[in-house]
Amino acid sequence: MIDPSDPTAHLLSDVARALDAEPGDLTNVVPIGNGQVARCERWDFASRSAVVKSPSLDATSRATAQLQHLYGREIAFYESLRPLVAIRTPTPLWVQHEEATDDFVLVLEDLTPVRTVDQFTGLDAADARLALTELAGLHGPTMSRTDLFAAPWLGGVAADLAPLYAAVLPGLFEQFLDRYAAQLDDNTRDTVARLRHELGSFSGYEPEFRCVIHGDYRCENMLFDGRGGDVPLAVVDWQTLSTGSPFLDVAYFLVTSLTGEERRRHERSLLEGYLASLRDRGVTIPLDVALRDYARYTLQPIVMLVAASVIVERTDRGDEMFLTMIRRGVDAATEWRAFEVLEKHADS
Repeated sequence: MIDPSDPTAHLLSDVARALDAEPGDLTNVVPIGNGQVARCERWDFASRSAVVKSPSLDATSRATAQLQHLYGREIAFYESLRPLVAIRTPTPLWVQHEEATDDFVLVLEDLTPVRTVDQFTGLDAADARLALTELAGLHGPTMSRTDLFAAPWLGGVAADLAPLYAAVLPGLFEQFLDRYAAQLDDNTRDTVARLRHELGSFSGYEPEFRCVIHGDYRCENMLFDGRGGDVPLAVVDWQTLSTGSPFLDVAYFLVTSLTGEERRRHERSLLEGYLASLRDRGVTIPLDVALRDYARYTLQPIVMLVAASVIVERTDRGDEMFLTMIRRGVDAATEWRAFEVLEKHADS
């Protein structure tokens, strides 16, 4: 049962209504996932269960979410975008968002039993190929949809946040370098410091191909083999929804969600498979463009995770996860000569 003093106790009637259950039928509430920006639990009633997502109880994480419209973006995805795309997600059963307070509740179908993959272990090539096929189901239907990009919860949020990011990102990079100084090898420290001075070139890029992007497409935001295999993959955590190059998602995914050895072994074939999945959805991107943008966006894990590491609730696991993914980003950016790509674009 949920304790009446629990800050989410007020959600009980809404969750019960979404499941056509009685509040008194609640038997168990179990925290799930490793997210640090919102609270996620499985609520078990006598007749059925559901996943319930609500605001973080940590003041820093909640302030971060409010500043970046993270909760509103996820709600908008389930209310407005999900019916338009072909990527599998849990079915929303109840969606509510109070803009004035940024309180929300998102009740989603429970797909257990599921198979999850730890960020540190990473995916194998077969799971990665499936995830990229699903990703094409988001990117393909939204490619060049300028009418969709103009929506307040997409283009509007991006326009509002661009000046904020430009102003605060350099400072967040400095905080990261100070906080983790003792844990950084020379290449990681030097790459982060160099990227701090190249943020304008990195963020000012106008991609040739633009679509709706997930923004945090990585293995811990994926549920494999849902319902014991009936649902091969469902993607969650749509709080960083935005628009941009499809290869931001692709590079972020492959770099953060595979070990360096696994990525190097399968990277090219996985990229080609993703392009084939896009072609199946009527979108053709030349291989040279794909490789160029992929190289650029090997820097995306560094940009995003350096910032995230200093603006969300700090935990030991969080620190280890951020540093692991940032190091993977540094390795990939070095191998793909990402800074050379930035310089070529700046000179063109």
